[in-house]
Amino acid sequence: LPNAQMMIVDVRAGEGAGAREAVALWQCSGGVFEEGGGALYFTRLAFQGSHTQRYKGGTAQNLWRFEPGAGKEATALTADYAGTSKDAMWWKGRVYFASDRDGTMNVWSMGPDGKDLRQHTRHSGFDVASPTLSEGRIAYQLGADIHVLDLNGDGDAVVPIVIDSDFDQTR
Repeated sequence: LPNAQMMIVDVRAGEGAGAREAVALWQCSGGVFEEGGGALYFTRLAFQGSHTQRYKGGTAQNLWRFEPGAGKEATALTADYAGTSKDAMWWKGRVYFASDRDGTMNVWSMGPDGKDLRQHTRHSGFDVASPTLSEGRIAYQLGADIHVLDLNGDGDAVVPIVIDSDFDQTR
């Protein structure tokens, strides 16, 4: 999307709801703020246009940190790796994200400065897809399954989904 622009939208009810403010960053896609509206952690470059696994070309997604109003440039956090790092999520002082730095897309985290890298899932074969974090749990797709990674120490588990029947006779 050549003219895409990340926006901050006020989602609170009442006066001012829906107000938008453009984020002053070029090639900024998919980000998350620290609690209290501190630094913005974002993916530089949107989806690179294919589903190529282990892509390490010039449009590989990577994570950056930007402090609005600080008068500083954005800082690359995952520049040490030529592959994909994307889907920044913030929880208790850490940035969680998806990366294929071990050969398969898995969930990783790092400190706010890009240091103290940790791997949280160790899948092989299928890539972690569409991770989203809420209340200390990251839900993500792995092949045909949905997993939940509990960051409070309860591990990673498949969400049991049971479909009793296709109910062909009711179509």
